[in-house]
Amino acid sequence: MKLKHDDIIIDPDNPFTNCKLERKQYAEVLTSIVGNYADGFVLAINNKWGTGKTTFVKMWRQQLINKKFTTLYFNAWENDFQNDVLVALISELEELRDKGEEKFKKVLNNTVPLLKKIAPSILKHFAEKAMGEGAVAEIIKAVGEYGVDQLKEEIDSFTKKKNGIAEFRKSLEVFVQEVDPEKPVVFIIDELDRCRPNYAVEVLEQIKHLFAVPGIVFVLSIDKEQLGNAIRGFYGSDRIDADEYLRRFIDLEYAIPKPSTRSFIEYLYQYYDFVSFVNDPKRLQGGDFKHDKSRLRDVAVFLFSKERYSLRQMQKTFARVRLTITAFHKDQNISPQLILFISFLDNKHPDIYKDIKEMNFTLQDFVSKMDEVLIPLLDSVNKRKIQSLMADLISSYSKDYFRIRHTTNERVFYENNEEGLQGLALKTKLEDDNHAIAGIIESLNRGFSTRDVNLSWITNKYDLMDNIVS
Repeated sequence: MKLKHDDIIIDPDNPFTNCKLERKQYAEVLTSIVGNYADGFVLAINNKWGTGKTTFVKMWRQQLINKKFTTLYFNAWENDFQNDVLVALISELEELRDKGEEKFKKVLNNTVPLLKKIAPSILKHFAEKAMGEGAVAEIIKAVGEYGVDQLKEEIDSFTKKKNGIAEFRKSLEVFVQEVDPEKPVVFIIDELDRCRPNYAVEVLEQIKHLFAVPGIVFVLSIDKEQLGNAIRGFYGSDRIDADEYLRRFIDLEYAIPKPSTRSFIEYLYQYYDFVSFVNDPKRLQGGDFKHDKSRLRDVAVFLFSKERYSLRQMQKTFARVRLTITAFHKDQNISPQLILFISFLDNKHPDIYKDIKEMNFTLQDFVSKMDEVLIPLLDSVNKRKIQSLMADLISSYSKDYFRIRHTTNERVFYENNEEGLQGLALKTKLEDDNHAIAGIIESLNRGFSTRDVNLSWITNKYDLMDNIVS
C-alpha cells in the first residue's frame, strides 16, 4: 500500500480529462494571456503548497503544445544541485536547438564568458553605484583595499561581462524568433519556492538580467509566501519586503481560484490512493464495507465546509488519515471516516479527543459529547450522513459491548454484553422517529460487518503519526 499514488496520467489529446478540480477553464484564460502578449513577460501562478500547481502546469503545458506553442518545463527544485543556474537554464533551451542550430550555437558561445566568476568582491563596493555620484569615492576606497592592478583587472572583467550580457540577450532573442516567429516560447519554472534560498534568488536574477527578451514568456509556479521566506533567508533579514522585491521580477500574477470543497476532496481521495484501500479484496473479505468510500468523502465535505478548512488543512488531514491507515494490519476492519473524524476532534476539540484516547467517558457520556460536537454541524442536507457517523462512533467507542440495539417504542438504545440485556438506555438528540441511528448500528454490528477496531486504538495509531506528517 502506497501513501502517495503515481502522478496523474495526462492524456496528450485531452490533457484535463483526469483533472478533478475543473481547472481547464483557468488554463484557457492563461493561454489567452500568453498568446496576446508575445513580447515577453514573467507570469507567476501563485497558490499555496498542496493545491495541485504542478499537476495543473503540466496539464496546461500539454494544452499549449496542442495549440502549437513551443514550451519548456524546468523543475527548479530537482535541479538546485547545479551551482550555476545559467548552465541549468541553457540546458533546457538545448531542447530547441534543432529549430535553429546555428543561432543556438551563437547563444552557447555568448554564454561562456558569463559562466566565469567575474568581479566577485569589487562589485560589493561600487557595481550598483557605478553610474551614480558615489562611483569615484567607491573606486578610490576599493583601490586602497585591492591595489591598482587588481582593480584594473576587475573593472575590465566587469565591463566585458556587461558587454557579454548584451550579446547573450541579443543572440537569445534572435534564436527564439527563429524557433517560432508567431508565438512566444513558454518557459515554465516549477517548484522555485522549494529550492535553496540562494538558488531561488539566482534563478530570478538570471531570468531578469539574461533571459528577459521578446519572444519568451516565463511562468513561475510558486507559493509566493514561501518564496518570500527564501528571499528573506538569502539576505539574512526578516525586514526585507519580499513582495516589493518580487515586483522587480514578476509582471503579472495569477491565482488559480480555489476549487469547490467536494472537488478538492475528490482530488485528495485520488491523490492519496484511498481507492486501493477501500477496494482491497483482502479487506472486503472481512465484511461489507462498500459504503466506506462515500462515507469518507461525505464526512470530509461537511466537516471541511462547516469549519472552513483551507486547502492546505484539507491536504494535511487526508495525508494524516492515509498514513494512519498504514499503521493497522490489513485484516483489521477500520473505518476511514472515523480516522478523519478523530483528526477533526484533535484539531477542533482537543479535550474531547484526549478523553476518548484515555477512554474516560461512559458510553452515555460519550454519546452526549458527540451530540455537542455534531449538532452544530447539522443541516437538512447532511442529516443522514451525520446520523451514519454517529452510529459508527457509538458502535466503535468500545468493543466491550457485544451488541447495541434499539427498542421499537422509545427513541433510545439498549446496550448488551455477552451476559445479556443490561437495561441501560442510551439517548442521543440525533435519533429520529424512524430509529435511523439504531438501525445503522444494528447493521454495523451484524457478524459479517463488525468493525474490530475501537476509537482508542485509532487515536493511538493516529498519535504515532504526529511527527511524520508536516
